[in-house]
Amino acid sequence: MAAARLRTPTLAFAALSICLNLAIIGCAGRTLSVFNTQQSSNVWLLPLWPNHFDTRELHALAGTATAIVVLNAVLILSLFVHALPANLLILASSLLSTVCSLTAVIFPTLLNQHAPGRDTLQTWTCRWNRTTLDRGRGPSGFRTLCHETRFATYTTIPVLLLQLLLLGMAAHTLLTIGGRGARNHPPQRLASDTEKSTSQHELGRVRGQSFDTTGKSESSPRSQQEALMEGAGKGVQFA
Repeated sequence: MAAARLRTPTLAFAALSICLNLAIIGCAGRTLSVFNTQQSSNVWLLPLWPNHFDTRELHALAGTATAIVVLNAVLILSLFVHALPANLLILASSLLSTVCSLTAVIFPTLLNQHAPGRDTLQTWTCRWNRTTLDRGRGPSGFRTLCHETRFATYTTIPVLLLQLLLLGMAAHTLLTIGGRGARNHPPQRLASDTEKSTSQHELGRVRGQSFDTTGKSESSPRSQQEALMEGAGKGVQFA
């Protein structure tokens, strides 16, 4: 990376983002696994509404988290493989990861606002978790599922902040490179001016040669006239 002082923070933020997204994948995947296993055989009335739950929330969380992990892995790889265009890869991966993180924050929030008309697994399990039955708390396991779905949803906020930091550092690096390139441009212009002066000098030499040639060409008619006059003089003597 061009800015060496940003190498360590970039690596740390990318690694932390990968860890958080792996946790999101684990929580969302476990909740979906429990739902898919128990929706047809359980004692909590879930089979009565097999199409009632909106599972797009957890699918979106798992999908965006997977994409962010892959993009951050590419970012880290570009820091160690010198043959790769590090600055370009960091900017592209940070930009795409930021878009994925923003989607992971907005989309589940919109889905959760549709409850209770259309519950997500988070709103359903958390509602039963807060309900007190005759035997005590709500259905067994709903408390854990509620916490896992909430963790997967709310963890997208720090992930978004990390991706914004990575994007900001990548943009700062490219702007720094652009500024250095602009400052290094005058020497290149000086070199071109030197080349221009050299070419002009050579052109002057060529023109000097052309002037000499012209001078020679101008002197040749005079020599011819002198030869004719001498010939005429001789003719007069012979006469």
